[in-house]
Amino acid sequence: MMNSRLIEILRVFNKKEIRNLRKWIISPIGNQREDVILLFGYLLKNERYQENNVLSKTDIFHEVYGELRYDDAKMRQLVYFGMKTLEEYVIYQELRKDEIKAKMALADFYRNRKLEKAYLKNYKQLLHLHELQPHRNTDYLKKEYLIQMESYQYWVKYSRTKKINLMEVSESLSHYFIADQLRQGCLMHAYRSLYDTTYKIGLIDEIINEIIKNPALLEIPAISIYFYGYKTNLEKENPDHFKNLKGAIKKFDHLFPTDELGTIYHIALNHCIGQMNRGKDEFIREAFELFQKGFQKEIFLDNNFVSPWTFHNVVVIGLKLNDYEVVENFIDDNQIYLEDKYRESFVNYSFALFYYAKGDFSKAMNYLLQYEHDEMLVNLRAKIMLLKIYYQQDEINALESLLGSMRTYLSRKKIMGYHKEGIKNIIRLTKKLLKVKPYDKVQKEKLETSIKEANPLTTDDRNWLLTQLKNI
Repeated sequence: MMNSRLIEILRVFNKKEIRNLRKWIISPIGNQREDVILLFGYLLKNERYQENNVLSKTDIFHEVYGELRYDDAKMRQLVYFGMKTLEEYVIYQELRKDEIKAKMALADFYRNRKLEKAYLKNYKQLLHLHELQPHRNTDYLKKEYLIQMESYQYWVKYSRTKKINLMEVSESLSHYFIADQLRQGCLMHAYRSLYDTTYKIGLIDEIINEIIKNPALLEIPAISIYFYGYKTNLEKENPDHFKNLKGAIKKFDHLFPTDELGTIYHIALNHCIGQMNRGKDEFIREAFELFQKGFQKEIFLDNNFVSPWTFHNVVVIGLKLNDYEVVENFIDDNQIYLEDKYRESFVNYSFALFYYAKGDFSKAMNYLLQYEHDEMLVNLRAKIMLLKIYYQQDEINALESLLGSMRTYLSRKKIMGYHKEGIKNIIRLTKKLLKVKPYDKVQKEKLETSIKEANPLTTDDRNWLLTQLKNI
């Protein structure tokens, strides 16, 4: 079977892109090799590129070269030139999608060829296009800098009398650098908590100080949102930062593309979930409202699919609010947005959570037994749910076996951050719970203190442990 990047790329093209590719292949500017025309003619006919059983290298070779004896080196050369033609087509299409990049390329050409009238007309159109852009994100700021730099390169080379735009170049570069470094800082904080990794964010203290000294910078949408997002992550206990972040999102969210708006909402949501895990229940409603707004704006969809983690978090937070009907409808109505490889496992896990929250342990266990996926954190949360069911149903042998297997599982997994310590804590405290004597008041008080002081430990797990201790 022919298995190459060429086939992978063809399979992600839509019908319009395939039609344009056919034109590109037969155009002398796109391709001048007859064998490449024949290669794509074979692959594109009846969408053969979608069918593995007809992608035999030998069949393709004879389709292109007739009765010539199969030569693997010649076949590899054919695929190489086919790939080169395909990538040049992709570059052409991607450049055409972005009018500003196209105008920038023209400006570079006119400047280097000393075509002043054409340059000035094109540059005027470039400025107009830039101002018409609907977004004011970091990409907009980057293009602002590149446009100013393009103007500088022209005038410094061809005019000795015109005032050079050095100040505009410097200011636009500063704005782009500040916004993008703050954005990177927000992303690094998110990954640091998940993977227990330390990142160094270059010049971040100087950037923060500059904004404090010059608050007018916060009128720039990308700087405002990512500054408050970064401060929210950095100083989690200061409520003003999250309040300001919500205000900036409300004021500027229409100025960001959908995919970036999804990242911004996740910055706010990650803070809410972190605070919820620290026992601050007021953030449950905050998170749920953010999810509602996000789904209204369709910002959680990526190529028409929703992340399984986003799906999972909506279920968990809805259940915390005891809104069972909304949660059940959400699972039923939105499971179609989960990719095939996630759908069955995450729907089963979601219904397990649903029935566990309602106290129907039998149905919860049935769904848990159908759950199967290789996602570490979901696997561990599923095991913790099973742990609670075994304890509450007095299945002590099954519980002790599960606790042992969880310890072994944890010892093999290293990329888990604070999640790993939190799960170790519930294993340790559940074992102590099993050893508590009903009439030993001192022992119970000591364990209660241990549960309350355990860190990290999710609020749900802490409350469950305290409830079980109280019931002994």
